Amino acid sequence: MNIINADLSFRDGLSYGNNPKMVILHHADAVICSIEDIHRWHLQNGWSGCGYHYFVRKDGTVYIGRDEKAIGAHCLNYNAVSIGICVDGNFNVEAMVESQYSSLLQLTKSILNKYGISKIYGHFELYSTDCPGSNFPLDRIKKEAVEGENCASYPGYLIKMNSGLEDDNVKIIQNKLIEQGYDVGRCGADGYFGEDTLKAIKKFQLDIGICDDGVVGPSTWNNIIK
Repeated sequence: MNIINADLSFRDGLSYGNNPKMVILHHADAVICSIEDIHRWHLQNGWSGCGYHYFVRKDGTVYIGRDEKAIGAHCLNYNAVSIGICVDGNFNVEAMVESQYSSLLQLTKSILNKYGISKIYGHFELYSTDCPGSNFPLDRIKKEAVEGENCASYPGYLIKMNSGLEDDNVKIIQNKLIEQGYDVGRCGADGYFGEDTLKAIKKFQLDIGICDDGVVGPSTWNNIIK
């Protein structure tokens, strides 16, 4: 998968603080276009620019639109809790080619794994629209992207409270705990293992009947992630 930073210039800057809980999939509703076309259209709408975080061309090349930490402009009411991916094409009138699907699948899997999430939606499932089109392989990508990714492999080291060190695996744990109703503190899934995350892990360990030492080893990891 080839990922290219489109280096777009956004008007009036972007708002940050996106906290991804899901991936939302779109089509461009155009048989062929570029991320620069998308950017121009969205600027013409009066937006800051390209509303999507990623754009996948038919040849499988992936372009970065907005930074993942930037709030998107692609699905009303869900822009601050999602990663928006747009796919080149109009899938009401055409089918997706395999090179494009392969990159979309890899990209979606990597995002799910990065944030420890498993929810994937087509735009129409959250908003009144036909996007991403009747021929979009939504059921297929939901099945294939989530298989194995919501059970991210144990990283191979004990995860425990540290002093100000950020860890992507801590973020995965925090997101999974939040999904299951545990409170990891006001900062949410920030990747830092502090007192609130420690309390949440100990509570989880007690709830499932294992030693509540607050350390995430293979047993705690597998039970949290599954």
